[in-house]
Amino acid sequence: MIRPAQGTLRRVVWRRVMDDCSFEDCVVTSSPDGFGIAGRIIAAEADAPLVMSYDVACDRSWSAQSVTIEQRLNDTPRRLTLARAGQGWLVNGVHDARLDGCAEPDLGLTPSTNALAIRRLGLAIGRRAEITCAWVKFPALSIEPSLQRYERLADRDYRYTNVASGFTATVTVDELALPVSYERIWLRIADWHGDGQ
Repeated sequence: MIRPAQGTLRRVVWRRVMDDCSFEDCVVTSSPDGFGIAGRIIAAEADAPLVMSYDVACDRSWSAQSVTIEQRLNDTPRRLTLARAGQGWLVNGVHDARLDGCAEPDLGLTPSTNALAIRRLGLAIGRRAEITCAWVKFPALSIEPSLQRYERLADRDYRYTNVASGFTATVTVDELALPVSYERIWLRIADWHGDGQ
């Protein structure tokens, strides 16, 4: 599901430093219709092999329009799709009213989708705001609304807070708003600037 190199803006590899049990290869692409974020993750989930790939299609404002997730835990494949429908979302083609008003998806197994919330909020340094996202949990592939707070600490630094749980972490991003480091959880270990526009 990784997008082809043509139109590539960035290709990165993240390591989950929290437990050293996951790696991700992520590609960000550009096209006349918008942008794409696609990744492939290999992880150990309770000592079981988990492979997950995702593809997020965004419009020209970087707002996600659709998400396709394919997951294999042990030898069991599963697939999940999200599609924007007005102010809500279709989950596997069916409207899920719980997600009405969710601004962007947040895929719990990757740091990449933090970029969507950061871009949507467009915070000035010193400002903070809250956003409700459609949070996808793995490996259950369950979805629920998640109220999140972002505070811009510096040019490339943000404080993320999950309002319900109180979890907080500092996220440092690049010029695309993709995380470079996600405090105590993710660290970028490889980085390639593409040639796309």
